Amino acid sequence: MFSFLFSAICRYLILFTPFDSQAIVAAIMKSVKNPDYKMRAILCEALKGSVREEQWQEDENLWGFCWGEGMGPLIWHRLQQEGWFTPSDAMKTYFIDFFRYSTSSMMQMRLALSQMLKQLNMAQIPVICMRGQAVAETLYEPANLRFYSDIDLLCRQENSLMLRQILGNQLDLKPAPNHPDMLVKEAVTLDLHYEPLGIARMDSWRHLTPLRAEDFFKYAETGELAGEQALIVHARVLLPYLCFHAMKHSFERLNWIYDIALLANSIEGELQWDEVLAGIREYRLERPCFYALSYAQAHLGASLPAGLLEEIRPEMDFIERRLFRRHMNHEVIPFLAERLFARMQPDFRHRIEFWRETIYPRREVREQIAGSGCVKCNFIRKRLKQLLKAAWLLMREAGALIRP
Repeated sequence: MFSFLFSAICRYLILFTPFDSQAIVAAIMKSVKNPDYKMRAILCEALKGSVREEQWQEDENLWGFCWGEGMGPLIWHRLQQEGWFTPSDAMKTYFIDFFRYSTSSMMQMRLALSQMLKQLNMAQIPVICMRGQAVAETLYEPANLRFYSDIDLLCRQENSLMLRQILGNQLDLKPAPNHPDMLVKEAVTLDLHYEPLGIARMDSWRHLTPLRAEDFFKYAETGELAGEQALIVHARVLLPYLCFHAMKHSFERLNWIYDIALLANSIEGELQWDEVLAGIREYRLERPCFYALSYAQAHLGASLPAGLLEEIRPEMDFIERRLFRRHMNHEVIPFLAERLFARMQPDFRHRIEFWRETIYPRREVREQIAGSGCVKCNFIRKRLKQLLKAAWLLMREAGALIRP
């Protein structure tokens, strides 16, 4: 049945979608090749203190990859602080330019967040900074070593209209074109969330976990962010959520897993693992936490209690065990999120609905995927490339299974 459905979809797309077959094949092959796992392994070793100086001297590809993983400021700081290598003048110039950009960007974000929190506190509208600045100020020292490009704020739906009016009138933040939940002003981007998972985009994600916005507010304590009073989420909710978020993006950026490693060390220091484990179980997020914490412990030096990983280890079939080994070998696996989320659905019927919605989502999501121009044409063209890429990957994996 599945092969029939897949072939029918492909026939429809091929018949009704104009495309350059050679360009599609080239794009697929380029996306399938994944040599980056070697560079990710080098980054992990550097974070743990093992550095071969020649690897970092002049390799702009490695440094470019490092910045793409969100680890540029942290790695540079570590290498310089420990005196592990002496950069050339060219590399110093290269990094000064990057640091100027990242420092300027984050200073603008921090100032904007401070102004937002001040206005919202005066109006008594509670919000939670979900990642970015919150993670930077609570887990990193100094905070500017954690790069982020926008501000993610979680608010209650009933406060949305008032919040938009305040931020629009007082701070001149305006909705972005085609993205009504993004408010922008020059270099500052605010991403508003009314729930933490992305259910507004993918309805079937609501079956993955009972974690909702109210859990964030329920387990938040008053603290300080960007010099203003703010709600800080307890690790009982934050760690499962960060693991879910990293898995949602197929663990494609190392800084998300490094955040989890730092949070795990903080939990260990404050003896909070019993409460955090209760949260992992309550929200049924054992699989994301097992993947993220296993990697964080093995490669980033995260401190975990003995037996914790065994307690949250999910049941895995033969295929998933292979996926997990590839993940632990630093590989960023295409479509890993979809394959694991399908396994987290409660039953076969919900799994089928998940795949249907994943392949052909609601119109607003199709518009975002399509970008500009003809929504129908661009969406189908992009989805065709993804389907062909997925089919090619599955054939490669099947071939790997039967080869000796």
